[in-house]
Amino acid sequence: MGIFSNIFKSAKKRGVFVGTQAEYFASRPDIDYGVPVTNQSAMNLTAFFDGIRIISENIASLPKEVYRSDAQKGPVEAHEHAAFSAINVRPNAYTNVFDFWSCIVTWLIGWGNAYAIIRRDKDGIHLHQVHPLCMNIRLVDGRKWYRVTFADPDLNWLNDTYSDDDILHFMLVTTDGIKGQNPVLQNAIALGKALATEKFGAEFYSKGGNIRAVMETEGHLGDDDYQNFMDHFGSASKNFDTPLLEYGIKYKQLSVNPVAAQLIQSETLSIQDVARILNLPPHMIGELSHATYSNIEHQTIQFVKYTLRPLVKRLEVELEAKLFFSREVGIYNVKFLLDGLLRGDTQARSAYYHNAILDGYMTPNQVRILEGMSRAEGLDYYLRPLNSEVVGSEDSEEDTDNNDETNNNPPYERNPL
Repeated sequence: MGIFSNIFKSAKKRGVFVGTQAEYFASRPDIDYGVPVTNQSAMNLTAFFDGIRIISENIASLPKEVYRSDAQKGPVEAHEHAAFSAINVRPNAYTNVFDFWSCIVTWLIGWGNAYAIIRRDKDGIHLHQVHPLCMNIRLVDGRKWYRVTFADPDLNWLNDTYSDDDILHFMLVTTDGIKGQNPVLQNAIALGKALATEKFGAEFYSKGGNIRAVMETEGHLGDDDYQNFMDHFGSASKNFDTPLLEYGIKYKQLSVNPVAAQLIQSETLSIQDVARILNLPPHMIGELSHATYSNIEHQTIQFVKYTLRPLVKRLEVELEAKLFFSREVGIYNVKFLLDGLLRGDTQARSAYYHNAILDGYMTPNQVRILEGMSRAEGLDYYLRPLNSEVVGSEDSEEDTDNNDETNNNPPYERNPL
């Protein structure tokens, strides 16, 4: 490992350094956003936190498969491969598969980068998640090298320098192909405005929502007169009586602060900003001002197609590039199955399955598996409509005889697997 430690000493002269988040902050000009904007403060926004939770938990809950290409049968499930256990059963000894992928996707969309160390032994493949703040990257002679530095003594056994082959590096939007852009830093002004809105709202409501009125007098009240007046005024207010204003005091009601009156609208605009940053339909993080029943269903489909699918593809591409040996690349594939999120309600699924079975491209058992049921004996067959023919083919004498007996034949024929 001596050569690896020297890489980080000498790379500055002949390589490209991609710094940490703290170094990135130090290089930015001072901009007053009203409140500090960091990844942690952004997570304090309810809309931002909820948006990341929705995306990460949806992807973590997806079925994940490893397929092997077969010339005769097409894609075949390859559960015997070590990669299947790593991505779908147990990534490592201290994290279950749901929390692992939820953590990885949270870092990916919140920090712009997510990392996992790949370790192989006789028991298979193990994936160890690494926080983006604990990772440094250097590009040396056209290859990426990663230095992991955990401050936590319970995790310092992972501290080392790793080659690109031993690190899963998932990137969001990238401008150099080396490291993803941090979405919080890129959208700091919008998130700073949202944080400032929440801070203003908290201060506004802590003061009772508004200063409703003031009392004024042309004269001067001594301490005794002031206390005597306040006692009488407070007693009358508590008993819902009409207070008597003494000492020439006048009650002056104030109008609502126009900025305060727009607080709810400002919060709505902040939610819409967060929805744009996370590429989420606004209704999924509680912004229902323009939502209807019909467009919510359509937006949910858009969420799968335009939010989840690009993220899932990023995961699949990196997993296929790093988990398989060179002789396996192109033969084995990783898939996060989105079909379950696109199947719609019970009525839509029923119609889809009905046509799939009758048209002969799904078996009843395949439908049962998609619906979470076990295989049933005798249901591994495809139906073929007897009145369908290949375009341009000539009918044989046997086909003619069969057509003469169509009244006695069923409209579908079983083709066993």
